[in-house]
Amino acid sequence: MAANAPDSHHAIRLWHATSSSAHPGPIERCCQAWLDESERQRADRFRVATSRNQNIVGRGMARRLLSRGQVDPRKIRFALEPHGKPFVSEPEDLQAPFNVAHTDGLVLCGIGSSQHRFVGVDVERCSRRTDPQLAERYFAKPEVELLRRARSSEARQGLFLRIWTLKEAFIKAIGTGLQTPLADFAFEKIDSEQPRIRMLSPKLESNLCWRFFCTEPRPGYVGAIAVASEDRTSPVAVEVHCFDDLIH
Repeated sequence: MAANAPDSHHAIRLWHATSSSAHPGPIERCCQAWLDESERQRADRFRVATSRNQNIVGRGMARRLLSRGQVDPRKIRFALEPHGKPFVSEPEDLQAPFNVAHTDGLVLCGIGSSQHRFVGVDVERCSRRTDPQLAERYFAKPEVELLRRARSSEARQGLFLRIWTLKEAFIKAIGTGLQTPLADFAFEKIDSEQPRIRMLSPKLESNLCWRFFCTEPRPGYVGAIAVASEDRTSPVAVEVHCFDDLIH
């Protein structure tokens, strides 16, 4: 998908990669070669193969994409923001906002440009079981009311996953995770490819221009992208790419 006319200075590049649920495949083996020693040790602590593979693919593909083919991906250094969100600390000329998300069978990596302040992504499998009580407990009132008006359980499932991935993308973009209550902001125009956010808490108000995109990176998956910039006039494009094709 692409929102508005593509522009290399304002494009968000969303890459999706296959992740094995069992034994590591070619994607995992390739991504593991780009990890540093501490990342390999961290990955080895995962007891469940699915989680280990997702971690390896997410970190490896982020390194490969951020390197832009200019440096060895292993030479990129990361640091952590106060709530644990990683960012590129070295080399400075390769610094760019990025975010990684994963679900069963798929890993996403969103890469922004110097024009963007924050980038967040999330993805879910469409077949994921959802609990209506989660929305009643955590979502904003307008979103809960929207779900209550859904015409069928299938429609409610689709709406729930759209709202959930949008919310996850936003709190991942600002780097606070669930420190920010999900009811402090609400999404509108959920059915469109570019929903809008309404801040319900003064703490979230800022001069940043937020844009959101819903996407289907692969059949059977729903994804969301959040991007913030100080420029309210320039269009933002979303370019979707398959990481599997890049390494084969």
